[in-house]
Amino acid sequence: MTTFEVAEGVFGIDIGMFDTGVTSVYLFDDEEPTLVDAGTAASAGRLMEGLSACGVAPADLEHLVLSHVHTDHSGGAGALVDAAPELNVHIHELTASHLADPAGLVESSRRAMGEHFSEMGEQGPVPEGNIVTVSDEGTTLDIGANTLELVHAPGHSPDHFAVWNPERDLLFAAECLGMQFRDVDRWIPPASLPNFSVARIGGAIDRLRELDPERIVFPHFGVWPDEPAAAFETAERELQRFDERILELHEGADSREGTKTAVAAELIDIAPPYDERVESFYASLITDGFLKDHGIE
Repeated sequence: MTTFEVAEGVFGIDIGMFDTGVTSVYLFDDEEPTLVDAGTAASAGRLMEGLSACGVAPADLEHLVLSHVHTDHSGGAGALVDAAPELNVHIHELTASHLADPAGLVESSRRAMGEHFSEMGEQGPVPEGNIVTVSDEGTTLDIGANTLELVHAPGHSPDHFAVWNPERDLLFAAECLGMQFRDVDRWIPPASLPNFSVARIGGAIDRLRELDPERIVFPHFGVWPDEPAAAFETAERELQRFDERILELHEGADSREGTKTAVAAELIDIAPPYDERVESFYASLITDGFLKDHGIE
């Protein structure tokens, strides 16, 4: 488990999914300590250690904001409620029921992730009394000296929120823009089953650009190191490049697995230095996501 400071009072916690530098959650240490995303069920212990290392006891958390219900972002929610029984868990109304009864989410995740599901762990339920539903209109949390605005930005998934902290001009982009693997200077678009949409991601990029952030952070992974405008430009360029190239690779392959192998080798290509499971995991997810968006099941 490692932690890193984003700004005064804002900390990233690396949950260690597959490897370091792959998935992080973010703590806003204010009068009402707030965590953005919960990581996986399997990473709950590391997350608790990270919170304590940042100076906040898990029991003192008041808000948990879930950017969306995918298990690498919501899986640790049940464990956090166990630690903080009064915790408010904010999630889009569309998928809130999957927190209260995660059986269907667990099964769909198991199908989508295959051999990689064991890395996620099987998440437990969140009591309905802890769940705060949020509509497409979003909401604003007043956590003390700062506010956090939940901005609906579907495309990666229909229930997807980015989080805007206007006092710091800080944008938690969730998976609206994609994933940065800085150790290999690689950017990967945010495709994932079952509801990824290239068109909607384009809309999400435009909406978040209008916020004009000074700093951008990603769950996959860390702080964007360059000018914010470059993040939006990169997201648009790579979204279109992957969309076109994955279709070409599929047309030239003899099977879906052949397509995934080609995508891993040409478009992902991050192992080493990242664990080879990371490359395999994302090659599978984005191949299926882009092809489904083209109507190819």
